[in-house]
Amino acid sequence: MPRDSKEPDPGDLSRLQPWLDRILAMTRAVRRRDLDMQLGRRIDPDPMPPLTASDLLTIRRLGWDQAVNRLYFQAADHFLRIRVEPVQAMLTSWMAGARAQVNGEDIPFNRVITWCQDTADHRARDLLTREVRTLCRFLAPLSHATWQALLALVREKLGFANYISFCEQKRDVRLDRAGALAVAFLESEREGQLETIDALLRAVTGVPLQQASRFDAIYLLGLRYLDHCFPPDLATATILEFFSRAGFSRIRSPALTIHHVGRPGHQSYCMPLAIPGEIHIVLGPLQGWLDLEALCHELGHALAFLYTDSNLPPLQREIFPSSGLSEAFAFLLQKTVMSVDFLEEVLGLASDHAATVAMVHQVKWMTLARRYAAKLCIELKNFRQQRLRNGEAFYAQTMRRETGFRYDPETYLFDLMPDFYTLDYFQGFLAAAILDDHLCRKAGNRWYQHPDTVSLLKSWWRQGNRPDLETFLADSLGQDLTPEPFLTACPHQPPGPASCRRTGNP
Repeated sequence: MPRDSKEPDPGDLSRLQPWLDRILAMTRAVRRRDLDMQLGRRIDPDPMPPLTASDLLTIRRLGWDQAVNRLYFQAADHFLRIRVEPVQAMLTSWMAGARAQVNGEDIPFNRVITWCQDTADHRARDLLTREVRTLCRFLAPLSHATWQALLALVREKLGFANYISFCEQKRDVRLDRAGALAVAFLESEREGQLETIDALLRAVTGVPLQQASRFDAIYLLGLRYLDHCFPPDLATATILEFFSRAGFSRIRSPALTIHHVGRPGHQSYCMPLAIPGEIHIVLGPLQGWLDLEALCHELGHALAFLYTDSNLPPLQREIFPSSGLSEAFAFLLQKTVMSVDFLEEVLGLASDHAATVAMVHQVKWMTLARRYAAKLCIELKNFRQQRLRNGEAFYAQTMRRETGFRYDPETYLFDLMPDFYTLDYFQGFLAAAILDDHLCRKAGNRWYQHPDTVSLLKSWWRQGNRPDLETFLADSLGQDLTPEPFLTACPHQPPGPASCRRTGNP
């Protein structure tokens, strides 16, 4: 959307206040509802009347500056959500009842990922691939209907030419430019990176990459085969205490609540009900490396929210045109706790175990970055050509080429993320490497133990959502969003087979 630098900034809210109050209340209500859903609590009907297309038009007429844009697109999200929810609910209901059968075991559709993370038997994972392919064929029409409902609303009710145009204006970004960065990243070291992934996969499972499916990738990236060297007494309180002593004292604030629910590997979330005053983290029990990563990733989000300046206008605290900057901070903390220095000195791992875990995590990082870069390219092409189900073949071909793992075409719609959140993940990986490189240059690999770099990180968080990711990097670090620091950190030789196998693994 065009901007006029003479227009009021987000601090000038007088003309927006009635709409801001209403939409902020709706935003907090939706976040609380989502939290209650994750915690299994009763969900009450929303007492607030839904926004109409006329309401959106009224907000749009207030101007074209950044404040109105943020308010308009937050309102548009509420408008779209409430109208798509009935179709989505039907899909969710059918997915909840869907089951895969593997060797006599019932595997709920929504537990496929955690099952793969825990299952070392390649043959069982291969059977699951076939089962899930069949389930996706059955469920795809419902998923397709959900997407069709969303895209029709964007065109017919909001007046955008297509979904790409809507997302570009919401994020104030050129997606073609973002896609070009993803293509350059994928092409820069494809052969060497796939060889490294292949070597680790063979070491862990004995399966060559050429024969592996995305479910083998899930097992590889779940790191459960390394849980034999996870500190048995490590608890969430230990992690919180370390970061509190390091200078991040607000991690002990009553504003942060951590909920451990369900099984290890449970999908994790950070839900800010009021920034910086009420932040919730939902995740599974802390029983292995995957759980530690999830905890520290969500703590990265939470700390950024907790340290956000409470004097910022609500639009710069509570509203997210994109989540790239927040994901960068989350990935930074996740990357830090899986580094050799942290594993050895803070968690007390033996040096050989620390080296193995850190190296495997670096390969995981590289694999995931390739996955999200490839997904971004797929989504851009398929949405640009306005194809959903007929984009399945391109999805399978591209994912195979760029990740090395076999992806079934039938799983495409279930791997498709709304609002181009894929972009936030991809750019978050790159930016986390830039942030880590910047902090390490200032204070060394143990930057989290130095008051100056801790203070610097807190000063970044205080800016809230005022800058987007690329603006933040330019203004605070004097850097562009570039893949070089990430690529420099990518490993070229994974650890050997012995160090990657848990005793008794097939």
